Amino acid sequence: MPRQTSSLALRQSVLQRTLIDGNVTRYPQSYFLDFVIDGESLIQRLKPSVDLVTALNRAWLPTVPDALDELRGRRPASGLTEHRIALLVCGGCGDLECGAITALLTVASDRVSWTEFRWEDGFQPRYEPIAAAGPGFTFDRASYEATLSEAYDRIAALPYDELAHRGRKFLWPWQWGWRLPWSRLPS
Repeated sequence: MPRQTSSLALRQSVLQRTLIDGNVTRYPQSYFLDFVIDGESLIQRLKPSVDLVTALNRAWLPTVPDALDELRGRRPASGLTEHRIALLVCGGCGDLECGAITALLTVASDRVSWTEFRWEDGFQPRYEPIAAAGPGFTFDRASYEATLSEAYDRIAALPYDELAHRGRKFLWPWQWGWRLPWSRLPS
């Protein structure tokens, strides 16, 4: 278990992806709060080979309170073994089966630790440990809780374009705005 106490901060970040939606190319931007540990972004430190973000994402605002409770150890993370939390998830959908970087969460009276980092998805029975994370991180619990307590309001204030995230909405012909000439219908 790590001995040195680390500092945790949350920094606004954005992931821009390219999606081809029929004949339209979209560039949705996903705004989220990144974990910054001792001044270094967790994403930059681990250098994942796929686009990952935290679950503290503006596009997933209704699920953010659950993600914050998981980070505090107040509720188990669904889809993971006991005491494990997802730190970085798929940037497109947030689904664990697309792949996620998880850690073992230990909450004590005065500290919180993230250890045993590994890559998990819904297909591999064996999970690969992530050496770049080192032995893990230990945070002072009071400052950890204070950092997470302000997260929801910060996330709610981030930019969000629903059309960019949901794509074009399919409309039935009668929703296009035209009307049938009712007077010409056969009787």
